[in-house]
Amino acid sequence: MTGSPMPRSRIVCYAAACLLAAIAVAVLLAACGSSSSSSSSSSASAAQTGTPQRGGTLIVAFQNEPQTLDPAIDFEGNGWAIEHAIFGNLLNYSSGPGAAGTTIVADMATEVPTVANGGITNGGRTYIFHIRPGIKFAPPVNRECTAQDFVYSFQRMMSLPTAPAKGYYTGIVGLQAFLDGKAKTITGYKATGKYTLEVDLQKPIATFLNIMEMPFGAPVAKEWVAKWGKQVGRHPLGTGPYVSDHWTASQDLLLNRNTNYTGTAGYVDAIQFDFSITPTTAVLKVQSGDADLLGNYIPPSSYPQLIVNPQWKSQVVAEPAIALDYLFFNMTVKPFNNLGVRQALSWAIDRAKLVKLLSGTGLPLNQIYPAGLPGHVAGPAGNFYGYDPAKAKSLLAAAGYPNGFSTTLYSHNVAPWPTVIQSIQYDLAQIGVKATIKLLDEPSYWTLIGKKGAVGIGLNDWWMDYPDPFDYIISLFSKSSAIDEGTNPSFWWDPKVETALVNAQVMTDPAARLVKFQDIQSYIMSQAPGVPLYQETVTTLHSKRTGGIYLHPVWIFDFEHYWINK
Repeated sequence: MTGSPMPRSRIVCYAAACLLAAIAVAVLLAACGSSSSSSSSSSASAAQTGTPQRGGTLIVAFQNEPQTLDPAIDFEGNGWAIEHAIFGNLLNYSSGPGAAGTTIVADMATEVPTVANGGITNGGRTYIFHIRPGIKFAPPVNRECTAQDFVYSFQRMMSLPTAPAKGYYTGIVGLQAFLDGKAKTITGYKATGKYTLEVDLQKPIATFLNIMEMPFGAPVAKEWVAKWGKQVGRHPLGTGPYVSDHWTASQDLLLNRNTNYTGTAGYVDAIQFDFSITPTTAVLKVQSGDADLLGNYIPPSSYPQLIVNPQWKSQVVAEPAIALDYLFFNMTVKPFNNLGVRQALSWAIDRAKLVKLLSGTGLPLNQIYPAGLPGHVAGPAGNFYGYDPAKAKSLLAAAGYPNGFSTTLYSHNVAPWPTVIQSIQYDLAQIGVKATIKLLDEPSYWTLIGKKGAVGIGLNDWWMDYPDPFDYIISLFSKSSAIDEGTNPSFWWDPKVETALVNAQVMTDPAARLVKFQDIQSYIMSQAPGVPLYQETVTTLHSKRTGGIYLHPVWIFDFEHYWINK
C-alpha cells in the first residue's frame, strides 16, 4: 500500500481477479507465516506497560490531512488509521505490534469463518458471516447495522468510479455483470438473513479473509450517504468506537466517543488530530505537552538525540516495516523509456548514504522484495544494482547521453523524502544528470504521479497489503495497475511478467512458487522500471502521559487502544 505519512498502498488491480482466484491454500499458509515485523522494539514494549485508563483527549499531530475518510475509496495510511477508529468491519487484525498484530479476528462477525465452524463451504467457494445482533451506527443515525447494510455498502463501493480496490473482489460471483451494468445486484454478495451475509466465489481464493478484512467494505448507513452525498468522506460515521465531531480542512479533526459502541476498545473520550504540523514542530509539541503523538516519522535529525536522551528515549517507539521506498521511471516520458538510461541511473544512487541520512532508520535495498517478505533474496544475490558512478556514466553514454540530460525530480514534502530526493539529486549530478526538485503536499503528489505522462521520475513507496510477493508485483509492475490513477507510476508492464504471474498463482508448492516470484523479480530488475532504495523503520514519539502506544503492522496506529494516564 502506498501514500501516507506512514505510507500505505493504493492498489487498482482491475485485472487481478483471475490471478487472486488461483492462489492455493498451501501458498497462503506459507505466506501467513511471515509477519509484518519480526520483533518489536524495547521502547514499544515499554510504552505498552501500565493499566489502561478511560477518559481524556489524545492529541495527534499530522503534517497533512487525509484526502477522504470514506472507506470505499480511501487507501492512505493516515486515512486507514483514522478510519480504523471510526468504522467496524466483519473482521479485524488483532491488536499488538509485530506478529501479534497479524492474526485475523472477528469484529462485527460472531467468529472468523472456517471449514470447521461451517463458515467456509462449497469447497472454499462460499463464505458465511454471522453478524452480531445489536451493533448500532453512531449518532445521529442510531439504528442497528444488519447484513443488508453490508450488501448496500459493498455495492456502493463497486459503483464508485474512484473506488481503488475493485480488483480484490472480482472473483465474487456476479460482480463482473454488476460492473458491466448487466445486473442491478451482485448475486454472490447477499444477505440470507437479517444477520447473515453469504459471499460466493467463482473459485477458491486463499487470501479471501484478508481481503474481507480490508476497510473498503466497511458498513456505512445508506441514509447518511444520502444526506452528505460526495461529501460523506468529510463526515465519516460507522459502527466503531469513535465518530467525527468536526473536520476543519487543513486544520483539525475531532473524534468523540461513539455512545452506541458496546465493544471494549476506545479508552480516550476524544481523539484530536491537528494537521499542517511539520514532524520537527510535532516533536517540540510532544515535548512541551501540546501533543501526545507524532502521526509522522520522527525526523532523522531528531532521532539520534531522542534515542539517547534519558528523558525521552523511553517515549520513542520503532518498528521494522515490510515496505519499499523506490525511485520510479515513467515509461511514457523521455528519456526514461530508454532501458540504458534506466540501468545507468540504477547504478548511480548511493543507498548506503540514504540510510545514513535516515539516521539508520532503514536498510539499503537493492531488490523489490524487502526483508521479511516471502521471496526476499538474502545476501549478494539480492543486490541487483550497486553504487558505481563510473559504470553509470558508461551506460549513460552507451544509451546516447554522453553529456547527461536535464530533468525534474518529484517528491512529496513529508520527511524524510525531501532529504532523500536531495541526495538523489546530488548522485545524479555526478554522472551528468542535472535535476531540479519539485516538492508537493502529499494528496497532490499521490494524485499527480498516478497520471500518465505527468511525472518522469519521482519517489514512491509500497507497504504490504498482506505478506506475499504477488501484492508487490501486481500493484507496482503490472498492466492492471499501469493506468491513470493506478499504483504503477512507472506505467511499465511486460507480457512475460503477466504470464509468469498467472503461472505462479496456480502453483501449489510454496517453495517452488517463491522461486517463480524470484524469477519474476530478476526479470523486472533487469528492465529497471524503478530503483529500490531502502526498507524503512517506522518511528514515532509519544508524550509521557500516554499509555498503550505501539505501532501496528497493518494500521500503523491503533488509536482506540491507546490511553491517557491521569
